[in-house]
Amino acid sequence: MNKLIFLLIFTLISSTVFAQQSWTLKNCVEKGEVNSYPLKVAALETKVAEKRKQSLTSLYLPDVTLNGIHSYNFGSTIDPSTNSRVASNILSDQFSIDASMDLFNLQNLYILQRQKLDTELAQMSEEEVAYNYQTELLIQFYEVLTTQEWLIIQRQQMINSSNNLSRIFKEVDAGAKPQSDLYDIDYLFKRDEINIKETENLLYNQKLKLLHWLNETELTPSDFNLVLTEEFEEGETDYLYNPTVEKFKINQRILQKERQLLKAEKAPRLQANYSFGSFYSKLVNSDNLISAPSFSDQLHDNKSHYVGFRLSIPVFQGGSVIRKLCKNQMEQQLSELKIEESKSQLNNQNKEIETEIKQLGLMADKLISSIDLAQKSFATTQVKYENGKADVFSFNQAKNELLNSQFALIKNNLTRSLLQKRLKLNNTNAL
Repeated sequence: MNKLIFLLIFTLISSTVFAQQSWTLKNCVEKGEVNSYPLKVAALETKVAEKRKQSLTSLYLPDVTLNGIHSYNFGSTIDPSTNSRVASNILSDQFSIDASMDLFNLQNLYILQRQKLDTELAQMSEEEVAYNYQTELLIQFYEVLTTQEWLIIQRQQMINSSNNLSRIFKEVDAGAKPQSDLYDIDYLFKRDEINIKETENLLYNQKLKLLHWLNETELTPSDFNLVLTEEFEEGETDYLYNPTVEKFKINQRILQKERQLLKAEKAPRLQANYSFGSFYSKLVNSDNLISAPSFSDQLHDNKSHYVGFRLSIPVFQGGSVIRKLCKNQMEQQLSELKIEESKSQLNNQNKEIETEIKQLGLMADKLISSIDLAQKSFATTQVKYENGKADVFSFNQAKNELLNSQFALIKNNLTRSLLQKRLKLNNTNAL
């Protein structure tokens, strides 16, 4: 029976040691950056916004079109070759190359600035996706870490339970202890086994959830273990920027630029136009027997050029611009409220985190003292139990108190580390 017990303990401890990869928080972040679909989609949307942006030169390039018209005119019409009215049917072909370009258009300047802001908004949206992704990753990482530490403590105490079971078995076999004592300690030993199995299942499920969040498909929860490079590190957490807040600010600047665009619709617009063309015509089913010049001759002889300038000054636009300006003003007011709301939420969250960090720091010293007392109580109860002055349930209670006090300190340190990193992430968008 002793060999079976120690074989069980060795299996429980060694199963998590061998053939496992050790992942830090940095490793998890790097894997997420490579595999995560939300991050990939956000990065691609940023590239799309960058490709959509135009240069200033492109806004002033001419629009060139090639036009061709083939037509029949029946009855009294204008003969394009003589520019006189004739009572006949005429076939005509017209060809032209037309070009136009803006010489002055205030909207073009604002369009360029608006497109630049659109690119900035896409970049900040990408950072916001990364911020939300890393926030969830951080929470899952520390959940797994906490469960791992709890499992380690349980397995360490399992060694003590196995030693007591072995000792009681020998004493019962020698007649020094009643059979009921063996039943009691065996029940507690089995209870510890069940608790460890429950913790292992919880850890497996948490790791599986983490793998899914990282979109890591080639590994299983049994293939890796998480490690923490530092439990708690004091650092500067002054506010630099938060992508959610900054995104609202960029959106406010976009609304301001849209207002300038709307006002620019009332500004004059100067445009240059050029056209080069020719035509061919002939009478169809006419009594006029005069033959028309050939197609090539007419195209050569009828060539024409046109150069012109067009000045457009908006006078009345049906009130549409005024309505859009009123709508834009309300949208800006709404945007300002959203900026203040996001700032307030972030500040409140940071204050709550800072308060909890201070509380946990003050609690740490008390937890260390409680561990010392729990160890002394457990050692005393262990001696009493071995000498028959304490029953197995009193011994089990002392053991559980020691387990809980040890885990409370570990959880305190991990929670402080988590909160410090969340504070840094909130203020700098970096882990």
